[in-house]
Amino acid sequence: MLKIENFSISAQDSIVFSLDKFLAENANKVNIVGSNRTGKTIFFRAIHGEYFDFSGDIYIKEKPPVFYKKRRKTISVESISHLLPEDSIWKNITLPIVKVTQGQKEKIPELCQIAELGEIYGRRVKHLSYSSQKFVELIRAVIQLPYIILIDDADSFFDDINLLKMHRICNFAVENGTTLLVSSKRKLENFDSYFRIQSKELVQI
Repeated sequence: MLKIENFSISAQDSIVFSLDKFLAENANKVNIVGSNRTGKTIFFRAIHGEYFDFSGDIYIKEKPPVFYKKRRKTISVESISHLLPEDSIWKNITLPIVKVTQGQKEKIPELCQIAELGEIYGRRVKHLSYSSQKFVELIRAVIQLPYIILIDDADSFFDDINLLKMHRICNFAVENGTTLLVSSKRKLENFDSYFRIQSKELVQI
């Protein structure tokens, strides 16, 4: 469960946006809509435990994000790639996993097939398209079953067809209790709840 209260982000003594209370239950899919420069990325970084210049409280399973930072209980997929381009798809997906379980060995190829990544054991990431590289990062996040997956500006690197694939891939984590938070410039389909940043406030729609 993600709970945020009395939250606000400011820049140059002016509030970027604020909210009184935000709650995302386990296994929920939440879409946060806002145009550029409304604070979506900073908001996600705060939840992820990488940005601290805000007012208010953020709790993940009743504890602040910094408590979980070393355990990677939130995983973020951003516009900037975090991949090893010379290594294979398989290595990039399994890189943070200390010991790949039999279940993961069976599930990863299945998720890669949904993303249409092709041959995953020898094919290098650098030969993939930008959206396919995002799928590699997404599958790496999903297979770890974190408390929360954050996908920032999903509609900037996934078209409508790939957004459907994104949901199919994320369903594996959601069905196992992961909460999915996705920001976008427009309202997307297939989410449980929707919020919009408007007039410098995060409001449910």
